Amino acid sequence: MKKKIILASIIILGLGTWGVVKYFSKASNLKPNEIWVEAKPVKETILPLEVNAIGTLAARTVEITPESAGHVKEILFKDGTFVTQGSPLIQLDDAVFKAKYASALAQFNYSEHDYKRKSLLGKRVIAQQVIDQAEADLKEKKANADEMDVMLRKMKLTAPFDGVVGKSKVNMGDYVTTTQSVVTLTDTKHLRIEYNVPEKYFPALKLGQEVNITTSTYPGKVFSGKVAFISPTINTDNRSVALYADVPNNANLLAAGMFVKVSQLLGSEERVLIIPSRSLVPVLDGVQVYKVVDGKAYAVTVLIGKRTEADVQILQGLSPGDVVITDGQLKVKNNTPVKIKS
Repeated sequence: MKKKIILASIIILGLGTWGVVKYFSKASNLKPNEIWVEAKPVKETILPLEVNAIGTLAARTVEITPESAGHVKEILFKDGTFVTQGSPLIQLDDAVFKAKYASALAQFNYSEHDYKRKSLLGKRVIAQQVIDQAEADLKEKKANADEMDVMLRKMKLTAPFDGVVGKSKVNMGDYVTTTQSVVTLTDTKHLRIEYNVPEKYFPALKLGQEVNITTSTYPGKVFSGKVAFISPTINTDNRSVALYADVPNNANLLAAGMFVKVSQLLGSEERVLIIPSRSLVPVLDGVQVYKVVDGKAYAVTVLIGKRTEADVQILQGLSPGDVVITDGQLKVKNNTPVKIKS
């Protein structure tokens, strides 16, 4: 038992001694005042060019109003239900227009019969003027019948497009006027996101560009749409461009009035300089990086742009191929000798 303990102790001591030797061997490669650091070169890449904005979802909505005044005879929908285009919604009392249409139709039928009879007799029996008069009377009676038919149809209010009806604003027997809304119809399947972007992006904006939409209501879920309108003018108050994008909503997950974030892809930027984000050192007047030149670290103030998960775009201060410290920069100062770990 003692032999085993002694043997284990010798092994541990040997490993410890090896580690110490390795450490000092590695440290012996350092020159006086030299510090070990990790570094990477500045790279060129292609980044997607996109603009982010905040917007509100909107839906096509219409107030259903009668074109003729009258009493509500029947309500043909249930509040909050989906209806298709042409579905009847409200039936107004149409008794008067039914009678007028029946009278106009009877007069039209008589005029049509009269015109056909005179036309068959021909010019040898009846003067051309009489035939022409019968034809004119027929056209007049047809126009009257068509007008009464239209007025009769207008007494039944229908949905102009597919959508969801709101709460009925009238009751059976109510008298409604031509300016009175009886119900609201909303197209919930096709929404619109309205937003603004800075004017500097105006040249890059195009119809049909894809937008990605996120909302706190569905964390992690991304909805898509396409730009359908770009304002031809710039808003002089905030120097921005107004846009809207059409957003399909077949699953009815989104709703009008919902607050959303918008990301619009404008294209891509080529030859963009990037470095690891961990290279940045915050200072009072911005950010710096340490660039390694001839074995020494030099502080360089940089102007940064877009960020990705691990990298950051450099707009000013560095050139392709420059080597910047990614780890260990907090231990160095300007003009400090450094050695890059391989």
